[in-house]
Amino acid sequence: MKKNNSFLLLILLFSTIAFSQDYIYKNQNMVPGSINPSFYGFGDSSKAGVIYSSEGFNQNSKMDNRFAFANHYFDNNDFSLAVDVNSMQISSLGYTSNSANLHYIYKTQLNDEWIFNPSVSVGFGSTKLDFNSLVFEDQLNVYTGSIVGISNDPVNINNNVNYFDVGAGVSFYNTSDFFADNSDILLGANIKHLNRPETSFNSDESNIKDLFISLQTGIQFDINQYNQGFLPYYSYLYFYNTFSKQGAKSRIDLYQEAILGNIGFGLNQHFNNFDGFSVSQFGASLSIFIEEIEVGVNYSVEMGGNKIAGATYNTFEMYITFDFNPFKKNRRGDNSRFYDMN
Repeated sequence: MKKNNSFLLLILLFSTIAFSQDYIYKNQNMVPGSINPSFYGFGDSSKAGVIYSSEGFNQNSKMDNRFAFANHYFDNNDFSLAVDVNSMQISSLGYTSNSANLHYIYKTQLNDEWIFNPSVSVGFGSTKLDFNSLVFEDQLNVYTGSIVGISNDPVNINNNVNYFDVGAGVSFYNTSDFFADNSDILLGANIKHLNRPETSFNSDESNIKDLFISLQTGIQFDINQYNQGFLPYYSYLYFYNTFSKQGAKSRIDLYQEAILGNIGFGLNQHFNNFDGFSVSQFGASLSIFIEEIEVGVNYSVEMGGNKIAGATYNTFEMYITFDFNPFKKNRRGDNSRFYDMN
């Protein structure tokens, strides 16, 4: 009975979070465009990359996400174009969500110190639900905790919903020793679902997507500017933080990363709150730089909270990005997040 009750709790958790809220990747400090498309124009770069994520309490409750992006900077016209696609699947619930977006990012040189990148986004989304994987009220036996295989409830819902989406964002970055010698800073803000698309499976009910609002800050310090001590010549500390809110859900993500030559080590903390239900996670990351290629992994586990069916909520992510800037091919271990922006 305990096992079945835990499964019912999983259904409640994932249906409330995944069906109505946007997914946020843990590796957003490495791929900031995944949360704010304005960052696709960061550093006048042309890049491509993919992220894979799997999270949940155990193998039977995993939520799998796949994200891919490509962006190109048009030097003669001071703008970037980017496309990204995302696919989320919860096999235990028969739920699939796919989206594709096109982003336009314009570069404005405000002065000798600040660069401003506003962006607009248009996209298309699709969600699909497999009714055979759903559990209805008349299938639940509250006395035994068991689930009956067949429901007598009438199903008056569609199994597929399509919608258009619109968003906007801004980012600023400064590369002139803003806080201390050889420090760089970035700021960002964005809003998604400005048109409030309808995503309900039930034609008699409404489930309009809530506005997704996010703020981002980042700062990097050169910790071995004069090539002294045991650290590699190109050594940096990078701190990146985001705050996001969508409807009743709010989230804070904190990142601390040390980039030592061709290797990056990081810690991260994530605090989620959804209508009184909270999940907080602590993670560690590892990145390897091979010229213009970066490969990384991140693993996060739940901090405190109640375990379900003896399992802890955990997340595994891996990513790879390619930087097509020809001037970055031979940077000899200088893997600054603000490389060549000073």
